[in-house]
Amino acid sequence: MPSFLQTLSQLPLISSLLNLSPTIQIENQNQNQNHNDRPLHPSVQQCPYPPVGSCPFPPPRDINTCCVNHPSGHFLQTQFWDTAPPLGPADSWTIHGLWPDLCNGGFEQFCDSARRHDDIPAVLKAAAPPEVSDPVLAFMAKYWLALDGNHPHLWAHEWNKHGTCISTLEPACYAGNGDGDGGDELDPTAKVNVDVFDYVVQTTSLFKTLDTYAVLADAGILPSHTATYTLRELEDAVESSAHGAPVTFRCNRFGELDEVWYHFTVMGPLRTESGRKDAAVAESPSRQSNSNLISSSPFLNESAVREIFVPTSPTGALSNCPRRGIKYRPKAGEKPRPGPSPTSTDSSPPTATPTSLPFSGKGYLKVHVLPSSSSAAPPAASNEGCLIRLGDWYTSGTCATFNALPDVVDPGHAPLFSLSSSYSPCLIDPATKKFECSKSTSMQSIFSADPRTPSILSYRNSTTFYTTHAPKRYEKVGIYADRGNGERSVELEIHWAPV
Repeated sequence: MPSFLQTLSQLPLISSLLNLSPTIQIENQNQNQNHNDRPLHPSVQQCPYPPVGSCPFPPPRDINTCCVNHPSGHFLQTQFWDTAPPLGPADSWTIHGLWPDLCNGGFEQFCDSARRHDDIPAVLKAAAPPEVSDPVLAFMAKYWLALDGNHPHLWAHEWNKHGTCISTLEPACYAGNGDGDGGDELDPTAKVNVDVFDYVVQTTSLFKTLDTYAVLADAGILPSHTATYTLRELEDAVESSAHGAPVTFRCNRFGELDEVWYHFTVMGPLRTESGRKDAAVAESPSRQSNSNLISSSPFLNESAVREIFVPTSPTGALSNCPRRGIKYRPKAGEKPRPGPSPTSTDSSPPTATPTSLPFSGKGYLKVHVLPSSSSAAPPAASNEGCLIRLGDWYTSGTCATFNALPDVVDPGHAPLFSLSSSYSPCLIDPATKKFECSKSTSMQSIFSADPRTPSILSYRNSTTFYTTHAPKRYEKVGIYADRGNGERSVELEIHWAPV
């Protein structure tokens, strides 16, 4: 009778977990094909060692997207601190997700509908035997939690929206039958949702190395009903810890700390080794040693995680927390928030009507010229116009209808959202800083609302946008997120008007 480990090694996923280094396989580049200049998935051989980091600058002309996460190479590990209702252990933050953002700002989402999954527990159980899947699911049930209580929905949302946009987890990157022959035929056994399992293992393993509660506590920052903290104190606590890099703290509309984003460059692919013969594994002691731990744990060890995920500085949306007076509320014994019924003991979050939530559903983007603007001839206050479908400012016609889609799946958190028109999606172009909406781009920017006036659009903590002049009759004028070396002298705000 075969031994237990021999039986496990015959299963494709377990074979991969017996050596948890990211796979060192890539595909040979085919110089005779052209797929609209997008990086190709060539035939299989070894990825370079040392591995190549995501978001290289300057970017090389040819990028093998099975070896380097591209174009979404700026990774965020995001965590929740939920107090009303309290979620997870009282001395631990919980997982939000692992997000691959574009290197030059913005993000892609829902990148492969063919790999959509709505039942992640079933997917993980199909991908691995109970000895492996059960500990992972148990960890997720304790630390990967949704505010509305539908935790599997959050897991599915994170995979479908973010996991499918990780290039090194695409099915073509699992090619080969494990014999090291360099063939490019997809291994049929690698089709059983190994990509989902790899995403979950990477996300949970990374979270295990980022104990936000302990880092803050070591700096004397503890949950309290009375104490408040400055943003600088929070940031210094993390930057002086073993993480050693800036993070993004997020607060809800009450000024309460409720989320943190850690930022990373990823070295090499996020696949776990699928049993192929790889010389680079032997050259990486920390990744090689991790294979010895799989008999007791399905998670990557800390040294392997730190070799893969290298801290970097934030991009995109910045902290929306106030500079001082930040509340870090305890999970246990949460005091009810002030409201019309002070005697109520209901700990569920307040539910607002859809029309009371700015930047939710459909609305117009109205332009308001600021009094400080140096425009020689701003339009009359009664006719300051609005944005039309391509994102231009217009005062002589009908406003375009925009759709605001929340970027945070849980209700009650700081509002982050994407915008789209009929020519979706909308973004701040990284090169020109112009607000534009076009079907020709797959990029999308993350926007937020002003915490003091939630109906005012904010981008990277600024509610001020710029242009060169106010539009004349039937003229369309572009709007930008910066002054453009001073030539854009008209300052304005963009206000949400629900429809």
